[in-house]
Amino acid sequence: MDVFGYVERLPAPGETLRGSRLAYAPGGKGGNQAVAAARLGATVRLTSACGRDEFGDELAAALREDGVDLTGLRRVGEATGVALILVDDAGENQIVVIPGANDAVEPPAADADVDVWLVQAEIPLDAVEGTLAAARATGATAVVNPSPAGRIPPALVARYDVAIVNETELDALGGEHPPRVVLTLGERGVRILPEGTELPAIPARVVDTTGAGDALAGATAAALAEGRSLEEAIGWGIATSSLAVERPGCQPAMPRRDEVEMRMRGAAPA
Repeated sequence: MDVFGYVERLPAPGETLRGSRLAYAPGGKGGNQAVAAARLGATVRLTSACGRDEFGDELAAALREDGVDLTGLRRVGEATGVALILVDDAGENQIVVIPGANDAVEPPAADADVDVWLVQAEIPLDAVEGTLAAARATGATAVVNPSPAGRIPPALVARYDVAIVNETELDALGGEHPPRVVLTLGERGVRILPEGTELPAIPARVVDTTGAGDALAGATAAALAEGRSLEEAIGWGIATSSLAVERPGCQPAMPRRDEVEMRMRGAAPA
């Protein structure tokens, strides 16, 4: 569950500021990316864990409403994970994640019906390794978003087909990369490595950047599952993230496919 506090500016260490409002919204990197993919029309199954508490009930209901298959969801005794997020008037953020039930996520079972596996770093390492094993068992594409930085060993990241990283996460890999790397550069766009292909960002009216990376990752995975090239898929990801940052929150901000198609054609969504 994301707990947002909105402030004029982000506080300095030891500083207390007056905020403008408090908001709760479904979150978690896996959940965010699953919703981003589902709203583009992908068939999505989420392997995850949450508590047997009110937050867990709310998260599961929201994911089901977006059509995400939750047969891989475990309800456990630990409290549901929480992200404490401060967002300033420029849309920048500070985030602290309290993992809770995230630490109970287990490796997924291999499934021949899956075209793309996408994993993040807010879950145990054996679940990350198991996701790669499930992909390799069936020849599916394996995509890793090693965020937060430093939680997945670089040697494991390098065994995936594609890594989606920001500059901090790329530095944490120390030169060990998979065959293709999608380097997100914020308002400067995206660079595909090792080719160095540059894809520009789409201008956006920034409200909240919190879910931008998850929007790009989920949309890229959905487009790859449709059989698009990596460069085409990233184009979908850029358009999706440009819309997501124009709205507050993470999962609630993820756009629908028709909105993304309009943005890619250069039209503003209705």
